[in-house]
Amino acid sequence: MKKIYFAVICLYTFIACKKDSFTNIQNSVAASNAVSAITTTEATYWDSVFTRYGNGWTGGDGAISYKLPDGRVMWLWGDSFLDTVYPDRHRPVIGFIHNQLTTMDMNGGNFITYYNGTKKNPKPYFQTSDNDFYWPTFAFMNSNKTSVYVFLDKVHANGGGAFDFNIVGIDIAVLNYPSLKVQKITPFTRDTLVNWAGDAYESSDGYVYLYGAESTKYNKFVHVARSPKNNPLNATYWNGNAWTNNEDSSARILGGVSEGFSFFEYQGKQYLLSQENLLGPNIYIWDAASPTGPFTNKRLVYTTPQKVGKFSVWTYNAKAHIEFTTDNKLLVGYCTNSQTGNGLYKNADTYRPYFIWASNWQ
Repeated sequence: MKKIYFAVICLYTFIACKKDSFTNIQNSVAASNAVSAITTTEATYWDSVFTRYGNGWTGGDGAISYKLPDGRVMWLWGDSFLDTVYPDRHRPVIGFIHNQLTTMDMNGGNFITYYNGTKKNPKPYFQTSDNDFYWPTFAFMNSNKTSVYVFLDKVHANGGGAFDFNIVGIDIAVLNYPSLKVQKITPFTRDTLVNWAGDAYESSDGYVYLYGAESTKYNKFVHVARSPKNNPLNATYWNGNAWTNNEDSSARILGGVSEGFSFFEYQGKQYLLSQENLLGPNIYIWDAASPTGPFTNKRLVYTTPQKVGKFSVWTYNAKAHIEFTTDNKLLVGYCTNSQTGNGLYKNADTYRPYFIWASNWQ
């Protein structure tokens, strides 16, 4: 049982190829050969916030943040650990669950973990009625600020290795605000071509733009849908020219991205930030002319380190945490995951997010 679960831990955003054939199309934007003017420094304070020892969340991936109206920041986590990390940073083989939710204040204090079950026998915060499980992907609120919608990858583990699992659909959890109690979970789509795990952008035009990724053998492509803020089930899809009710007509609008990424607005301009596809270490940012593109001025933000201490790690799921951006410094986080089970338990810091401050990114 634990072997199967560890196989699933190994990759939150590396989803198995959904197309057997590779379509050889060029990405819409080529990387510039010029040296990027962006400079970065380690965000050591935010690294320390997620160096946890017990009494709740002690490690996980996903690391998706969403600022609530009362000033709390909600964080969504995929495969996660609870319970204990010892002073030398090793952890016992207990406390693993497939998802959690945490909240904190804007300074990283008042850190609270939400899960079901007990500390000795924890269960995921978002639960299925079958043997599948959920990984949360992004969140937004309704217009009245009474509900939080959380999109969930529904995952089926086949039990044959680290990558032997499938996304079998996307569901939506409706959370009460401000309690964050789960009121219901309802299906969004059972389409497996596009995994709506990218991001949600709450626009001033009354719509929420929903971003997902289509995986081929060697690439990942951005797709976009939109829905009214109060009815995420009433989605329409961008076909490259217009919005349509036909999900199968959804168009590729950008290539070379990860499964999870960020689309956001800052000082009146829109941007997309993503780690490169297939677990590449480079994090890029594009200017966006609109929620559907085109995307221009691709530039390198950061190249992630591939080791934590003596352990080799994968890095993935880079996100922009725009709610913490200050003095034009963009807070960017990325997830790490040990490439061996030994590293995962010998050093808890191989399985948590790390953060950088990016300057001159605009």
